[in-house]
Amino acid sequence: MSDTKKKPEEKKQSEGKKDSGLVVIKVQKMPETLAQIAVKTVAEGIEKFNDLHESCDYVKSKFESDSFVDEETGEKISTKGVWHCVLGRKFGSFVTYAEGNFIQFYIGQLCCLIWKSS
Repeated sequence: MSDTKKKPEEKKQSEGKKDSGLVVIKVQKMPETLAQIAVKTVAEGIEKFNDLHESCDYVKSKFESDSFVDEETGEKISTKGVWHCVLGRKFGSFVTYAEGNFIQFYIGQLCCLIWKSS
């Protein structure tokens, strides 16, 4: 499987941010629409907060709020359940996730893991 590289659609570059904003999806085991939401939500969290812990809390809260809507079709995208988010530059991980609810990607040099537990 080759890595997918793309720029987040609405990511603005902040002053002082070193990351280029290039998105590289390493592992995607979720629908494309949900993957796009994950990338967009992490980018929003990083923009809003200087602290990665607060950014993770933002992402987790957004996913657990179950309030996403597909912009193309207008249909509600269900994200009910317990979600987890890890952001960082240097860490190892091994997680158990609900089928079809895991993504690992990079925004610049920042690694992002998002998954739903069963």
